[in-house]
Amino acid sequence: MVDEEAYRRELEYLSRYAHDDWLGCSVVSGTVGGLLGRGAPFEEQLALFLRIAGDLYDAGARPGDLTESERDPFLPWTTDRADGLARIAAEVGAHRRLPDSGDVCWFTVP
Repeated sequence: MVDEEAYRRELEYLSRYAHDDWLGCSVVSGTVGGLLGRGAPFEEQLALFLRIAGDLYDAGARPGDLTESERDPFLPWTTDRADGLARIAAEVGAHRRLPDSGDVCWFTVP
């Protein structure tokens, strides 16, 4: 079970991060590990990762990909919230581990 006050503080940090820069999945994965502690089942980790991703989406951040373009260095996914979370769940679930930065997506406020 996640301490809701700790979750709120972590989400505030991640939201500020996404408003200022590209937020990599490794940072979100680290947050999941910090909130759940060692030995949490993968399904619990994935559920919390998706909760955070959804809350970031609600805070204005979007998942997307970094590009080589200097003009458009971030390409947000053209999915709605539900489809974006489903895509993240499918890609993370296929690897059976939480992602590192660059594995699935980045988050930022476009």
